[in-house]
Amino acid sequence: MKHYLLGAALSLCLVSACSQKTEQTPRYWQGKERELRYHPEGEEFVINNGTKRFNRAIYGTNTGFRFETSDYPEFGLYMPRLGGSVYMAISTPSETVWVKDLASIESRFKSGQRTYIMRDSRILGDGLLILDAVALSDADGLVVRCQTENLPEGLKIHWIYGGANNQRFSREGDLGVDPEDSFFIKAENCLGNQYEMTDNRFTLSYATSNQLTGLFPTGATLRLGDARLVDSLPELLHSEPSEKPVILAEHILSSDPIYFELHNPKSHADFAYSDLEQAFNNGVAYRTEVASTMKLNTPDPFINTLGGIFSGAEDAVWEDPGYLHGAIGWRVPLTGWRAAYLADLMGRQDRARTHFNGYINSQVTNRPATLPHSQDQELHLARPAKIWGTPMYSNGYICRTPNTTNTMHHYDMNLVFIDELLWHLNWTGDMTYAREIFPVLQRHLAWEKNAFDPDGDSLYDAVCCIWASDGLQYNGGKVTHSSAYNYRANRMTAEIARKIGEDPTRYEEEAARILAAMNRELWISEKGWWAEFVDVMGHGMRHDNAGLWSIYHAIDSEVHDPFQAYQATRYVDTELPHIPVIGKGLKETDNYVVATTNWQPYDWSINNVAFAENAHTALSFWQAGRGDEAFKILKGTILDAMYLGSGPGNITQVSFYDAARGEIYRDFSDPVAMGVRAVVQGMYGIIPDLINNRLVIRPGFPEDWDFADIKTKNMAYSFKRTGHTEQYTIEPDLPRENVQLIMELNAPTNKVKRITVNGQEVSYTLAEEAISMPKIRFDAGIACKYDIIIEWAGDKILNSPLSATIANGEELSLKLPFAAGEIYDPQAVLSNERVENGLLSGLVNAQEGHRTLFVRVATGEMSYWRPVDIKVVKRVELINRPEAETLQFLLVNNSDNPLTGELFLNHKTTGQSVNIAAHAQQAYSFASPLATLGSNKVEIRSAKALYTLQAINWHIANPSGANYQKVDMQAAFNDRVRDIFQFGKYLTPRHPYTTHQVPTQGMGQWCHPTRLSSIDDTGIRRIAASQQNSFTMPQGIPFATPGGSDAPNILFTTLWDNYPTQASLPLNGKASKAYLLVAGSTYHMQCHVLNGQIRITYKDGTQETLELKLPDNLLPLDQDIFIDGWVFNSPQPRPWRVSLKTGAVSRYHARDLGIEMSNNPLYIDGGLATLLDLPLDPEKELESLTIETIANEVIIGLMGVTLLK
Repeated sequence: MKHYLLGAALSLCLVSACSQKTEQTPRYWQGKERELRYHPEGEEFVINNGTKRFNRAIYGTNTGFRFETSDYPEFGLYMPRLGGSVYMAISTPSETVWVKDLASIESRFKSGQRTYIMRDSRILGDGLLILDAVALSDADGLVVRCQTENLPEGLKIHWIYGGANNQRFSREGDLGVDPEDSFFIKAENCLGNQYEMTDNRFTLSYATSNQLTGLFPTGATLRLGDARLVDSLPELLHSEPSEKPVILAEHILSSDPIYFELHNPKSHADFAYSDLEQAFNNGVAYRTEVASTMKLNTPDPFINTLGGIFSGAEDAVWEDPGYLHGAIGWRVPLTGWRAAYLADLMGRQDRARTHFNGYINSQVTNRPATLPHSQDQELHLARPAKIWGTPMYSNGYICRTPNTTNTMHHYDMNLVFIDELLWHLNWTGDMTYAREIFPVLQRHLAWEKNAFDPDGDSLYDAVCCIWASDGLQYNGGKVTHSSAYNYRANRMTAEIARKIGEDPTRYEEEAARILAAMNRELWISEKGWWAEFVDVMGHGMRHDNAGLWSIYHAIDSEVHDPFQAYQATRYVDTELPHIPVIGKGLKETDNYVVATTNWQPYDWSINNVAFAENAHTALSFWQAGRGDEAFKILKGTILDAMYLGSGPGNITQVSFYDAARGEIYRDFSDPVAMGVRAVVQGMYGIIPDLINNRLVIRPGFPEDWDFADIKTKNMAYSFKRTGHTEQYTIEPDLPRENVQLIMELNAPTNKVKRITVNGQEVSYTLAEEAISMPKIRFDAGIACKYDIIIEWAGDKILNSPLSATIANGEELSLKLPFAAGEIYDPQAVLSNERVENGLLSGLVNAQEGHRTLFVRVATGEMSYWRPVDIKVVKRVELINRPEAETLQFLLVNNSDNPLTGELFLNHKTTGQSVNIAAHAQQAYSFASPLATLGSNKVEIRSAKALYTLQAINWHIANPSGANYQKVDMQAAFNDRVRDIFQFGKYLTPRHPYTTHQVPTQGMGQWCHPTRLSSIDDTGIRRIAASQQNSFTMPQGIPFATPGGSDAPNILFTTLWDNYPTQASLPLNGKASKAYLLVAGSTYHMQCHVLNGQIRITYKDGTQETLELKLPDNLLPLDQDIFIDGWVFNSPQPRPWRVSLKTGAVSRYHARDLGIEMSNNPLYIDGGLATLLDLPLDPEKELESLTIETIANEVIIGLMGVTLLK
C-alpha cells in the first residue's frame, strides 16, 4: 500500500490539450502574445502612446447618441448614425503636426470622461497640452476643454471636422463587427455636406434633414477645406473647398482654457461661447454623478475602476422605458437577456419598476392556447410557428417590446424576465407589488408548463431561453438550465402565494417535482455534475457534456445542495477549456477565462469565450463557496476585456480569446449585468431576501484582502481586517425598512473569541454543510447602521487542496493533516472507505476522470467538510505519438505494482515483453507491416490480466504488396450520397410539441433553418469510372464504388424514417483490418455521445465494434473541424478525408482551401467522406458487418468497405 501525499500526482500526468493549458509556465493562447495596454490609477485607465482608434465610447443622456474616443485626441460622433469626426493638429510658426504624432500622449479614461496629457519638447517645449472630453449633460453632443501649461508662444491648435453622412452601420459602428475605419473622415462621406459659418460657429446640414452645430473659441477662424486631402496635413490646411468639404478651424493657444462643442441642434438651442465653461462643468458633474452609482475600494487596483465603469455602462444601456440589448450594437429594447438585474443591484429601483411594468404590460392575456403545437413550415420545422393561439404564442407569453402585446419573438425570454422580476422582489420586499404581479407569475408558469413540459414530467425543454441559445436545440429534450429556471420560479411563486394569502400548493408541488426529477435524471451522481439534457426521442440518451450555462444556472437557481455545487464547479475546473489571461507587463499569471463548452464543430453561440458567461460562472463559484477560483475567473474576464483589450474599460460581449469572433461589441447589456452581479452578489456577497425581511451578507473576498468597501444606492458596506480582528460597517438604504441582517462568514481560525454588533455581544452558529472552509452564521438584528466586530482566535484554518491521482482498482491511502471523521462519498469513488490514524483509505472503483469525496473536519470550535479531489486513471495508459512516421507510443503503468506480460500488436506477438515498474513508463516503436495505417490494437497479455489499448497513426505506410479485398456493396446501397440533404426530406419521427430541431433537410439548426450544403460526388464518381468502379486512396487502399453518374453509392442509416436504423451486409474469409469510407450528418448537439456503431461479427458470434462519436471519428460530411489545442480539440488524430467533388484526399481540407475559422461552420463545398478502420482478429472467419445510427437527428452512411487480408 502506498501513502498518497497531499496535492501530489503519483502517476504520470499525461500530455494532453488540457494539461498543456495548465502547465506552470503559461503559454500564450494560439501563440498570440498580448500586453497590458491600460493600467489602473484610482478610477482611471491609463495608457501612454496608445495606437487604437475610436475604441472607447462616451455616452450622453440615455439616447442613442455617443461619441467615440481614441488613444490619442480625436472624436467620432454617432447621433445616432454617423455624425462626422474631429481630428486635431498643432502648428508652430515653422511646422504643423497631427496631435497623434506628438512625442508623448498620456490617455486617461474614467467613466464618461477621457483626458489627454501631451508632451513634445520639439513642438511644445517644456509645456503641456491637456484635453478633456465629456458628453453634454443636457443635449446630444460633446464638449472639450483645452488647457495648457508653460507652452511657447505662437502655437495654434487646428480642428478638422467632417464626414457626416447619417450612415447606419450594421452594428452601429461597434468593435469587431463593423469596419475599423467606420469613424475615419472619408472624402466620400463629405459629399453633399452643406455648411453655414458665422464667426466661430458652423451649422452643418447633411443627409437631407440632419443638422449638427459646432462652436469654437471666440477669435477662432473657420473655413472650408478639401476632404480629399485629409491624409496630407499641410495640403489639407491650405486647401480650397470642394464638393467634399471639411471644416478647418484654428485658434492660438494661450494660458487660458478654451472649449469647443459639437451637438445636434434639435436636442439643444445654440450655445453662446460664454456658456461652454459651464456646459463642460455640467458635463463633468453629470458624468461624476452617473459614475458614482457604485463605488469600490479594494487592495486590487484592477478592481477599483469597476465601480465607475459598471455605473456608466448601466446608464448607457438604459433608455426609458427599459433596458436595451446593448449600448452600441443591438441598441434595441428587449425582454432579455440579463440586463434587468442591473437596476436593483445598483439601487435603481425606479428603473427596475419602469422596466418590469413595461414588459408586464406586454404579457399576452387575450390569446388562449386553442391551437395545437406547431412548427414553422416555411422554416422547415426547425422552430415554432409564429401563430397566435399556439402554446408558445398564447396567454402568458411576454412580447419583445415593452407596452405592446402584438410583437412576437422567436426566443423564450419569459424565463429570464421572471427571474429578474423575482430578484426585484428579493431586493424590495414590496408585497403590495407582489400581490399586483401575482397573476403575471401564474400566467407565466402555466404558459411554460403548457409549451415546454407538455408530457408533465416536470423537466422542461429549452426553446432559446438563454443568451447562448442561437445554436442550441434540444429536440424536446429534458434540459438542465430551463428546468432550473422553472424550479426557482415555482418555488418563489409558492413563497409569495403564502405571504399574500393565495394557495401555494400547485407551485410547491411543481417545484418539488422539478427538483426530484433533476436529481433523478439530470444529476450524474457518479460524475458529480448536471447533464446538458436527456433525449425524449429515440433511445432517451443522456448528454453528459454540459455547457457552462447548465452549471451556473443550476447553482444560481438553487437546485443544489453544497456538495453538488462544489462537485459541479469541479466539472468547470476539469472538463471545460481554460485559457490563462497573461500578457507582457502583467505580473499575475493565475487568472483565466473559460470556454462555454467543449463541443464541436463550431457554430455561433455553441463554443465561445464570452464576458457574461464567465462572470456568471464566477458568480456560481462564489455561490458554491469557492471564492478563490471565482475571483480568478472574474479577474481574468476583467483583465481580458478592460486592460489587455482594445479599449479602456470596455465590457465586451465576446473575448479576444474567442477563436471564431474575437473581441466584439462593447457595453453589451448581458456582460454589464453579470459583471455587476458577480461583484455585488458574489465578491461582496450581498444577498437580498427582503420578501422574508432578511438581508444576508456572505463576503467572498480573496483571502489576503484586509479591506474592501462598496457603496451603491442600496447601501454602504466596509470591511477591514487588523490582525485577528475583522470589522464590518454596514449602512443599508434599502426600499424596505426594519430588515434583519444575517452575516455568513468564512472562519479563518478555529475559534471565535467574541462577536459584537453595535457593541452588543452576539452568538453564532455553524453552517452544517460548509465546504472547504468552516462558516459561521449570526443574526445582527435590525438597525440603521451596523458596526460588527469579530475577534478570531485559535489556529489558522489550512485549506490547501487535498488531491491524489490513482489508478482504478488500487487502494488509496491518503494522509490527512487534520483530525477527520465522517466520509461522504456521493460519487462512490471508494469502497470500504475509512479514516484511521490520520489516513483516508479505500479501494478505488470509480468512473475514470476527476472525482470528489468529502471528509468532515472538526477543529477547535469549527466543523466543516474538506473536499478530496481524486483523479482516477486507468491502470495502464497509452500515450500515442500520432504524427510520427512509425507507430510510437508510451505505455504508462499507473498502478502500485510492476506491469509484466507479453506485448501483442494487432493480434500478433511483437516479440517484446513488458516489464514496467510501478508508476513508470516505457517507450515502444513499431514499423509496418506489424503496425498498420490507422488504428492499431495494443494488448498486454499476462497470466493475471489482459490490457487492451489503441494507438492511431494515419502516417504509417502499409506494405506495397498488401492484399486488399474490396467488398461489393452495390446490393446494399440505398441512396446517392449527394441526395442526403433535401428540403422537406426528413419529416418523421419528430417531436410533436413546441421545440427547436434539425430542419427537414437533415442539417443545420433553428437559427439558420434554410442552410443547405451542396454535396457533389462527381469527383469520386469520375475517378471510379476511370478505375473500373474503384477509388484508391493515396495510401493504396482501394474501395469499390460506382462510377456511374446516378448509381446509388452509400448505405444510409438513421433514426429518421427515411432509412433503416441499422443495416447489415455479408462478409467472408478472414482479415486483419477493415477499412471504411464513412459519410454522414451530425452536429454539435450530438457531440461527445455515441452517434452510431459499426460492428463486424465473426462466425463464432463474437464481435468487434467501432464506436462512432463526434468529434473523435465521426465528422459531418459537409464540414471540416477547427482544432487549436485550446478550446477546440479532438480526442483522436485527424483522419484522412476524401473530397467527393474533386477526389482530393487530405487531413486538412479547410486549410488547403484557404478557409479560416470564422463565425460560420467550416463548410467544404461538395462534402467529404472519412477514412476509418477497425482492427480484426486475422484468425477468425468473418460473418457480417452492421452499421447502426444511435443518436437522434444523425445520418450515418457507409460508402465502402475494404478488408486488409
